[in-house]
Amino acid sequence: MLKGIIVLLVFQFLGECIAKLFSLLVPGPVIGMILLLVFLIIRKGSFKSLDNAVFIHLRYLPMLFIPAAMGIITQADILQKEFWAILISLVLGTIIALLFSAKLMDYLTNKWSQNEL
Repeated sequence: MLKGIIVLLVFQFLGECIAKLFSLLVPGPVIGMILLLVFLIIRKGSFKSLDNAVFIHLRYLPMLFIPAAMGIITQADILQKEFWAILISLVLGTIIALLFSAKLMDYLTNKWSQNEL
């Protein structure tokens, strides 16, 4: 399990370094997750110690929603002022994401069925 935690921390560190080095707006841990995903795709799977480390951390994932809820509570006045802008952007963003996902699935299923013939 220690090896798995070290792997997670190394990828988070690499993500932080890339974010700081290139002054990116994307948080370092997000870049680290993408790097970890690429690593696991190249490796074609995970390993036991990483699975154990991730499983232990997933138990505590709901606690990460507490700061988000507190942010919503403390910013209630801004949410009231910008309610319509937030609502419209959420609805439009959801529609765009659904349309893109549907189009991508349609493209991939057509491509997959053509390769099977």
